[in-house]
Amino acid sequence: MSPAILALWNDYPATMAEEYEAWHTFEHVPERLTVPGMRAARRYVSAAGKESYFTLYELESLAVIEQPSYLDLVRNPTPWSQKMRQHFSSVLRIPGEIAVKAGSGIGGATLVQAYSVESGKAHASIPTMEEILRQLMTQTRITGFQVVLAEPNQVYEVFEQDEATDPDTVNVVIIAEGTSVEALSVMQAALTRQIEHRLEPRKRLRSDLFKLLISYRGEDFPSHRSEIDTNTMWHSGDHT
Repeated sequence: MSPAILALWNDYPATMAEEYEAWHTFEHVPERLTVPGMRAARRYVSAAGKESYFTLYELESLAVIEQPSYLDLVRNPTPWSQKMRQHFSSVLRIPGEIAVKAGSGIGGATLVQAYSVESGKAHASIPTMEEILRQLMTQTRITGFQVVLAEPNQVYEVFEQDEATDPDTVNVVIIAEGTSVEALSVMQAALTRQIEHRLEPRKRLRSDLFKLLISYRGEDFPSHRSEIDTNTMWHSGDHT
């Protein structure tokens, strides 16, 4: 089985940003990391100053999100999670296998691009995309990258997908990390031109710069959701 990721994009109302931060930080991601095979997670916010978020989970394989322990989290949310789910918008969820990956460490920012690409072209373009991204690493523009391939239109029980794509395509997700938003913004336009010239995508699903908010290691969390302490400052204060 190949290493995989679970990528999620979503917007959230600015009026609830404080509660969203608390819930996502202290309950939502920690719950997910109790699932066996969930290795790590990172959460980002849009560098454009809006309430758009990107969450990236590292998986041992795609089988991780088919396990009963993961499906239990999806199908039996806590009261807090049930409340927060009502306010999500612009949701895009892509589980996929890592085709190529390089670099080390976690940068302070990331450029994330997602495309719908004809299946044969997507697979054939992997070596060229790797070459482009490795060249940027030698120029110190990026600290690491990964290219992910995913089946289109994967059903998610919680939210309807924001973008429908053609059945004869695959989703290609390109994640390029850097030390800062400024460092990545220097090469964003050039990288986008090169990647889109090679992939000839039918649709651009996402292309955004994000700032890192928090990084988690799966080994730091218990083995069952019941052991997650959600008695945060939010619950103990006046925010009800």
